[in-house]
Amino acid sequence: MNALFLAAGLGTRLRPLTLKYPKPCVPFLNIPLGLYQFRFLNSLKSESSLQNLVVNTFHLPQKIHALYQNQPYFNGIQFSDEHPLILGSAGGLKKASRLFSDDETILLSNADEVFFTEDHDFLSKAYQQHTKNKNLATLIVMKHPEAGKKFGAIWCEGASVRHIGKDRPTDTSLQPWHYIGMLFLNRRALNWISESQESNIFYDILIQHLGSERVEAFELSCNWYETGNAFDFFEATKTVLQNLDDHTLDFINQYDPSDLIQNKDGVSLVSKSVDISVDKLEGYNVISKSSDPHLLKSLPLIQNSVLFEHEHLNLSYFS
Repeated sequence: MNALFLAAGLGTRLRPLTLKYPKPCVPFLNIPLGLYQFRFLNSLKSESSLQNLVVNTFHLPQKIHALYQNQPYFNGIQFSDEHPLILGSAGGLKKASRLFSDDETILLSNADEVFFTEDHDFLSKAYQQHTKNKNLATLIVMKHPEAGKKFGAIWCEGASVRHIGKDRPTDTSLQPWHYIGMLFLNRRALNWISESQESNIFYDILIQHLGSERVEAFELSCNWYETGNAFDFFEATKTVLQNLDDHTLDFINQYDPSDLIQNKDGVSLVSKSVDISVDKLEGYNVISKSSDPHLLKSLPLIQNSVLFEHEHLNLSYFS
């Protein structure tokens, strides 16, 4: 199997931070957003021989290269650098396909999604559904109250996808599902994608073939978090810190061994390599191994913040 992580986006809603860091490099609970999907790839390695992983880039590509070259989860990652035009999910896939093997199945994944599930083998199950039913695409989805409202939706009749988008279809019996950023795709879809042209895998490719090809949804029970804007990013940080499970903490500790510390009015996740007094912590905080020690020493109080490298992030940073 081939896999493509989509990491070329501009992350405009998290500016000014994303003027310096591409969004996949922004840490969430001490792990860069672009590494979270590695939690679930192990089940695919044994199931389907996932050996070929490509990451596409556009914005600050060298930072994306460094992120994936220095992670401990997967060896031999290749890069598809887009220039001078960002190509979108379909156009980026077409360009990246020059690095693929001849395997039929492609795993296409956003590189900045955050969700948590107890079903750690869901990718293997979705892959089995995809291949058994000979689907063009199998979209991993969840129930969400804002599907078809705040967010676009995958509209289904049972498992069959009948419509894609925020607009409600005329068939009122269709159920809206929220796409969590991962799908399996048959490589024949590449035949319908133009070279060197920006295009979207949903609106330019899949939606055009819903009447002639089998496109299905795979339902996952999970908690998904919006991290694309500052308010939701910090709300997600607070919520996940309050509910951090052992599986996620083990994953964090592979990258940055960290302690959960109860402090005034909250809890903080602090890298074990950081020396800081609990008296300086208030609310919900995350402090990375990369945090500047001089910055940490200069702060009289750390409150509802994320610290990494030379950055001290809180809501006022983005205002």
